[in-house]
Order: sequence, then structure tokens, then C-alpha cells
Amino acid sequence: MTHSPLSGEAELSDTISGYLETITFRNEENGYTIARLHSEADSAPVTIVGHLSGVNEGETLRLCGEWKQHPRFGRQFQVDSFEFVNPDTEQGIERYLGSGLIKGIGPVIAERIVAAFGRETLEVIENRTELLKTVPGLGKKKVARIKEAWGEQREIRRLMIFLQGHGIGGALAARIFRRYRDRGVEAVSRDPYALAREVRGIGFATADRIARSLGFAPDNPARLESGLVYTGELAADRGHTSLPLKLFLRRASELLEVDAGMLEEVLNRLADLGRLELENGDDGTHVYTSECHWAEITVADNLKRLMEQTGLDLDNSHPSGCSGLDTIAKFERSRRLKLSANQRRAIDGAFGERVCIITGGPGTGKTTLVAALVALADQLGITAVLAAPTGRAAKRMSEATGSAASTIHRMLGWSFSEGSFLHNQQRRLKGDLFVIDEVSMVDIKLMASLLEALPDGAVLVLMGDSDQLPSIGPGRVLADLIGSGKIPTFRLEEIFRQAGRSRIVQNAHRVRQGQMPEGAPPLEDQESDSGLSPGENDFFIVNQRDPLKAREMLVKLAGERLAARFGIDPASQLQVITPMNRGECGTRELNRALQAELNPAGAKITFTGGGFRVGDRVMQVRNDYEKDVFNGDVGRIVSAESESQTVLVDYDGRLVAYEGMELDDLNMEYAVTVHKSQGSEYPAVLIILLPEHRVMLQRNLLYTAISRGKNLVVLIGDPSAVKRAVSNTRVQLRHTRLAARLKKM
Repeated sequence: MTHSPLSGEAELSDTISGYLETITFRNEENGYTIARLHSEADSAPVTIVGHLSGVNEGETLRLCGEWKQHPRFGRQFQVDSFEFVNPDTEQGIERYLGSGLIKGIGPVIAERIVAAFGRETLEVIENRTELLKTVPGLGKKKVARIKEAWGEQREIRRLMIFLQGHGIGGALAARIFRRYRDRGVEAVSRDPYALAREVRGIGFATADRIARSLGFAPDNPARLESGLVYTGELAADRGHTSLPLKLFLRRASELLEVDAGMLEEVLNRLADLGRLELENGDDGTHVYTSECHWAEITVADNLKRLMEQTGLDLDNSHPSGCSGLDTIAKFERSRRLKLSANQRRAIDGAFGERVCIITGGPGTGKTTLVAALVALADQLGITAVLAAPTGRAAKRMSEATGSAASTIHRMLGWSFSEGSFLHNQQRRLKGDLFVIDEVSMVDIKLMASLLEALPDGAVLVLMGDSDQLPSIGPGRVLADLIGSGKIPTFRLEEIFRQAGRSRIVQNAHRVRQGQMPEGAPPLEDQESDSGLSPGENDFFIVNQRDPLKAREMLVKLAGERLAARFGIDPASQLQVITPMNRGECGTRELNRALQAELNPAGAKITFTGGGFRVGDRVMQVRNDYEKDVFNGDVGRIVSAESESQTVLVDYDGRLVAYEGMELDDLNMEYAVTVHKSQGSEYPAVLIILLPEHRVMLQRNLLYTAISRGKNLVVLIGDPSAVKRAVSNTRVQLRHTRLAARLKKM
């Protein structure tokens, strides 16, 4: 190895070796990393920067690149390429094994193994694993686990090296390994297009880039089929349940860079195989993914099934002699309130119709109405079942009613033997009245699974705010149900007096009506340092145009000022909401900054690339039926054990274990997107809105964000960005045919 000091300018290409001490920054998408390396030629750690996919703290690396002098951060080694190197000193081997990279080996066991085998340790683990049984504390089972983990680490490295040339970062490479295990290189080489179907986060473009570099021709049948299927899946990811045929072919043609005429025969073949669906309607032919086609038909058919039956009659007395109207009066007395005429009509509709929709904005009494429905059902001797798309929304329902509520996923259950929901059209749910809240979040597929599981004779009440953002998944279910004109719909528009005093509620409705939000006097002008007065000064606006200054202000508010001024506990009561994941004020950068501010002392978890610390708030981003945790569930990391590579996450008192690469299913949750915040209500919310978010700035997004706050909302941003959001009523068109199907009922 050669090395020479810097004089200030970039030097000739150089090579350095050493062990990775600390990763200070990593972009999980492309592997760009800033780290500190203990170089063999330097007494102090040096800074290295570059694309280092899959490297972990404790590993020894050989790096090729050049020394540069950064104007702000000083001397750095810019990495052009790298390779993994096994450490060759006893100290290096012990440090490597004790870093937590090899499951089953922690610092204590590493010290014992190296004491027994010295510089031959890695060769023993590789080729003579049975000798490990002579080390105190290593039994047969533990040695077997170490052998398996060592082989897994070897295959991960092999896959990383293979993928490095295709620009695939460590996080995606880990997902590929998780899917294919030791078959990763072979599976990708054989059918790179399978990545787009089977690995989260890898789209057709990445798979196609790999395939083209492996020699796949542009008109390869596998490429054309994969591109067409991906066009359908991409449409679903963007909210469509289907696309008109001409639009579908045009998008596929642009994606594949081939003539659309070449694709029709391939499309028909895929339809014959059931991989895509073609449906002719009054408005032409539409192309569906098979899943969206099933879901749309299932929703329409089951709504028809439920609505063909007779509703309940509140005027008929219960055997106890108490009528429904008597129960409503009793409920009003117990809550010391008076239901509005609209609320009473909604209650009549809920029991008089088999299916109905109740919609309204914040402060219009939806929560009170749910409690009234449950009280009435209980008095009439019928079973009420409450559910919502997210755990937080379900928890709110339970707190409001005193009755159990669950997520829709948990209500439906899961059959591992069948790989589907436990409750379906063969094994339907039990209950009489089903109240589903936050229906604007429910996509077409989940709604289909819910409806087919409802028993004959059930009463279904769908509740939600039709002015909020639509579901993340395909469809615009609530809007289509209302727009069809076939589902009785009751609108709650009156803002109740107590809620009407809240600036949060006022501003939510101002934005909904196209008016700019109004803030209370600046925080500095508030004389009292006590908590908030009920409904007064609960909405503040901080004008800031510069993204870095806005982020700095947000972090300061989260870490110090809100706690001092309002007694807000940022660890449990505060949520930061932003429109996007990317950018200086997207979730990724905000989460890094907020973690450093709110959890600086949390023990760093070194055996994963996620950058987590013990104490971090995290969100599950994938449904995991085996663990019984679902997309959107929020918990806190309470412990991490490097030897077993196990992390425990506390979900409201229920501990769930994650091992190694399973942590890829978690994101930090200090900051979330507006879409991810749907269905939740937080004591305090910080919203950031800047011109860099312009592609997302629309009225329903800002309205949704504001309505997440219960006691305090602070809006940080550029007035021009806020104005753009308020004035932009255009929403992304979603192609669906659910309303058309319902109109034919």
C-alpha cells in the first residue's frame, strides 16, 4: 500500500486498507457512505466517502481511490472501488468477530475463540467448524448457528460484489438475499426480471438494467412479459385499479422502448395465463392486474349482497321494553350532550340501511356518533364489531366507546396454511353491526377482503372524511362509493361549539374551503409558559423559506422549545409530518436529524445498516402475519442483542423480536409522510411545507396533515408553498371502474 500526505489538491490514485470503525452516514438506496476507517498507515481514523454497498462496522476493507481536501470537512479518501479483506491479526480478528456481524458471536465469545485459535481463527470457522466445540461456552447448537451465520455472511458478500457493478445499494441487496438466500447470484443471473416481481423496492428499470448488462435482448419475451406486468403493477402502485387499453399500451411501449403493436400479442397471452385481465365495458377495454380485477368485482358483488337485505327498525321495541329512541336519549344524558339533527339522521340510517356511509371533517362529531351506535347496539342486544385500517385509529375507537376495536387485518385473521385471511366467504365473521372508521384509507383489495368476510344480514357503517387523501393502495373506494349514488350517505357538517374554539379545527375547515390557515401569535409573544388553554392558541405558523434553516428550526422546536413551552414530551406526544421521503426536509433527512436530537444516547445497533438506536421510534412498513404486525404499526426499540442479532420492539406492551435483515421492515418514525400519518391523531404535530415539496402540494394533503393534530399544530414553511397547497384542488386522476359497477346494481 502506498500513501502520501495531502498538499491541498487531489492526488494520484491510491490504495489504503484498514478496519471500518464508524459509519456516520449511509444512503440505503445507492450505498453512498461516509465513514471513519482505521487505516494501517494512519495513527488516527480517516474519513472515507463513496459508494460502499453492504459494508458494516468492524469489517476490514481494501479501498482504491484518491485523497482529497474537502473545503469544509478537510482530508477525505474518495473511494472508487473496494473489496472485503479478512483481518490477519489477532486483534483485528477479535474485533471483527465481536462486532455483531456474525450471528452467535459476541465480544466475549470472540475473545475466547481467538484465544483458542489465534490467527487461524477464520480458517477454523470456514473449514474446521467442529473444533469450535472445544471453546468454553460453545455447544453443538451454538456452533451450528455460527456455521450457518458464517456461510450466510459469505454469500451476502458474494451477492454484494455481484450487484455492486449494477448500482444496487446495500438495503436492496439485503432484500435480494433475504428473498433468494444463497441462490441470489444464480437467481438474478437466470431471470433478473423476477426482481421487479419479488423484491420490494426494485422496479422494472433496475431489473432491466441488470438484464441488459447480462445480454438480454430488447425483444426478449421474458422482458416484454415482465414489462407489461410491471406496467399494470406500477399503475396499481399509483392508485389505479385499471388502465384504458390504449393508455396501458402507450405506457408499456414507453417503458420498454418498443412499438406498441409488438405488445398486443404478448398482452393477450398474459391475459390467457391470468397474469393480467382484460375487461370490455361501455367505455372501452380496460387492463387490470388479476388482484385488482378480483378486488373490484368482489367489492361490488358483496355490497349488492349486503344491501339486498332489510335493515333494522329503531322504532320496534327491544324485548326489555326500551326502544332505540329511548337509548339515544339515555346516551345523551350520560354524555351531557345533544346530538345534532344530522347525527340523529345518521343513526337512523345506520340501522335502517344495511350499508351506509357517514362522512364529515374534524369537530363534526364522528367519534361521538360511533359511541352512540355502540351504546344503541348494546341496548338492542346486537353485537357491534369495531375496526379501522390502523392500530392508532382502532385504539381511538376503543377509547371513545369503551368497547374493543381492532385493525381490519387482525379482525380478519390470517391462515398460515392457506396463505390468506382466515375469515372470508367460506368462514365469515360473527357480528351484527360492523363499524369501520377511516375508510378513506382503505384500498380496493382490503375492502374486498373485508366485505366478503361479512356475514349475511350484517349492518355495515363506513365512516371517514371524504376530503382527506385517498388510500396509499389502489382505488378510491370511499369517493367511488359516494360518487356512485348507490350507497346512502350522511354528511356531518356542523362544527360543535367546543371543537369550534380550536384553531386546529378552524384551520382544517379553512383549508378545506380554500382559505389560508391563520396562526396564533408567535410563540415568543405568549406570556404564559403553562400548558395550552383548551381550544386557544393551538395552531402556530413559522415562516421559513430555506430548507436547511427550516429543518434546523423544526429540530429545535422538537427537542427544546415545545417541551419547555407546552410540556410536550417529544418521545411520545410529538409527530413530525412532511409531504415526501426525499429532500432536505423529507422523512429520511428529518429522521436522521431528529434521532440525533431526541435519542443521541441510544445504543447504536451495529449489525444492521438501518442506522437504528435502542430507544428509536419505528414503524412497520410491511404486513408480517407471522409476527402479527402490519404496515403502519408503530413501536419503540427497547433492546438489541448483538450476539443473537435480535432487536425487540415494543408495540403498546407487546414485544416483537426482529432478527438481522428483518429490520429492513422497519423505518424510523420521528418523521412520517402525510400519507403514513393517516388514521392517526397525535397530541402535537409539526408540519413542514416547502417549495421542494411542490409535486405533492395540494389541498387534501395539507387538510389531512392539519387534522392529525389534537392539541397543538405548528406549521413551518414557505407561505408560497402553503398558498400553492391551499389553492391546488387538482388531485391525481385514479382510473377505477367501481362506481360504474355500482351504478349497474
